[in-house]
Amino acid sequence: MSDELTNGRKGNGEDDAESSAFAVVDRRPNFDASGAAPPEPRYPSFVEELKSRAEEAERRAREISAAYRRIDEERDAFRERLGRDLERRLDIARAEIMRRIIPALDDLDRAIAAAHAAPDPDALLAGVMLIRDRLLQALAAEGVEKIETGGRPFDPSVAEAVSTEKTDDPARDNLVVEELERGYVLRGALLRPARVKVARAERASQPSHEDP
Repeated sequence: MSDELTNGRKGNGEDDAESSAFAVVDRRPNFDASGAAPPEPRYPSFVEELKSRAEEAERRAREISAAYRRIDEERDAFRERLGRDLERRLDIARAEIMRRIIPALDDLDRAIAAAHAAPDPDALLAGVMLIRDRLLQALAAEGVEKIETGGRPFDPSVAEAVSTEKTDDPARDNLVVEELERGYVLRGALLRPARVKVARAERASQPSHEDP
């Protein structure tokens, strides 16, 4: 019996040794413990291609939008520069016209001074005519021309009839008999219509037909 106990204890000791020698080791990575991010999920190839195309389309859309914004900014800047340039050119043109007209004002001042000094009306008339000629020359240099209306048929596109004059001659009907204010055109464009008096022939009254 003692041998059995001894053998039994011996057998238990061998089992304990075998149990202590066997152990299970978990070698799976512990992402929670290390704090590393889990790997990105793998998509099928066609999904990745679609995703790449979408990203490329978004990038190109942003580039096109930025290009349009630059074009708008450049266009607005060009309009501002063009407006300033046109205004500057107009100022230069106005100044040049005024330089040509101002000497005529000097002639008017001299004519007025001469009229006070000399009672001769002929000298005053000659001075005024000289001033008018200088003004006409300044206007002609800018392309301004007079509208000739005297003795010509009335043309409502370039003249305005402010009064009429009766005539017995049918050939003078609708002719301009007097120019009250001269009209002008600038390179074919009407600046101011002429104000004229027009002849009107009297129409013979038609005899009335009475019933017998």
